[in-house]
Order: sequence, then C-alpha cells, then structure tokens
Amino acid sequence: MVEKNEGKKLLPPYVPYRTFANFLAGKRSPLPQKIDRSLMTSMSGAMQSQTLLALEYLKLVDPLTWEPTETLERLVQVDDSDKHALWKEILISSYHFVFEQGFQLERATPSELQDRFSKTGASGSTLRKCIAFFIKATKEANLQLSPYLTKITRTRTKAAKSRIKANSSQESQNGFVEPKPELAAPGQVDERPKTLLGKLADRILEKYPDFDPSWPEDQQASWFEGMNKLMSQFEKKSGGE
Repeated sequence: MVEKNEGKKLLPPYVPYRTFANFLAGKRSPLPQKIDRSLMTSMSGAMQSQTLLALEYLKLVDPLTWEPTETLERLVQVDDSDKHALWKEILISSYHFVFEQGFQLERATPSELQDRFSKTGASGSTLRKCIAFFIKATKEANLQLSPYLTKITRTRTKAAKSRIKANSSQESQNGFVEPKPELAAPGQVDERPKTLLGKLADRILEKYPDFDPSWPEDQQASWFEGMNKLMSQFEKKSGGE
C-alpha cells in the first residue's frame, strides 16, 4: 500500500492526470472491495503510489481500509450530464485551500495559484505537477479558468510537444523509425480492403494508450519503446502474408 510518514501532510495529487483518468475509466460497478496495487499492474511502482495518494486526497477511498467511498461509487456510475457537478463537488471539498476566502479561478494569475499550492508543502517539480493535475481536473468540473492560467498551460504543452519531437528525432537516429502509413490523396477515400492482420492491428492500437506529453520522461520513453516493438511485430507478420 502507500507508504506515508506518520504526521506528514498529504500532498495534493501530482500523478499525471491522464494516468489517473485512465485508471478510473477502467473501474466500473461493481467496484472491487479494496483499491490496491494489484489493480495497477500496468503502472510503475511510482505511478501506483501517486495514484493511490491521489485517490486518498480526493476522498475516493477510505485511508484506513482502502475501500471505495460513496463518492467513488458515484463517480464510476455517473452519467456524463452529471459528471461536471460531481467533479466540482470533489474539487471544492479536497482543494479547500484554493477555493477559500473568495479566490476566483477565473481571474487568478499563475503566481497566485502557485502561492496557494506552495502552502501545502509541495515544491519544485512536484509543485508544478500538483498544479497541472488540478488544472486538468477543473476541466472535468467545467470550472472556468482565467486566460492567464490557460495561456501558461498551453505554453507548457507546446514546450512538452517540442521535447517529444526532439526525443523522437533522436530515437530515429538510434534505430527507431516512426511508422508513416500510406494515406489516400486529398479528397479521396482509401478504399483498399484491410487484411486480417490490418484489422487486428487496428484493434490493438485502439487499446494502446494515447501519448500524453505530461508523462514523465521515463514513461514517454517506455511508450516509444512499446510502440516500436509493436510496429516491428506487425512488420514481420505483414512480410509473411
């Protein structure tokens, strides 16, 4: 389970939001009796710990028994039309330090939001990750952010994508070649019939997680490595058709 030092203050979630959202998306009623690492075998040990801490902080599990709370039960069953209201309830309850004293997200500057989060004890890269998780969660709650906050998140995403492009280029030099499927000419529909292998490849790729630029560098590298191996297998099999 999650290791915590006695008396140490629990930090706001700093797991990549996509990792957390994917975990929740995979849990439908009936929920397991307990939420533990055995449900997260596809994650690294660090991601497992961060996900469990996020669940505890957002009051989605009981911190003593690790049983799902009523809120988590509602979250995995809620209709899309009611999801915004429930996420708003979760955020206001968990991030009280943000919403107290009339703080207005729709007018806040990055510095003001950082000041609020720094009071939780988070610092450095962890502080940035805490804020990144919160900002993405506000979209689930349909909360309005100031243009100053949305601007900085777009800037960071653009910078992250630039790093990914550079890393991808470097990996190409090391032997990784990004697959470039043949496309139909503009205005035309590709009517070529797919082989059984092609259909199988589509189904596998549909289940392969989308790349998220907010992932840590080691997770990004693992994604590229997995995709490289996957495409290599397809190429070997297609050569034998």
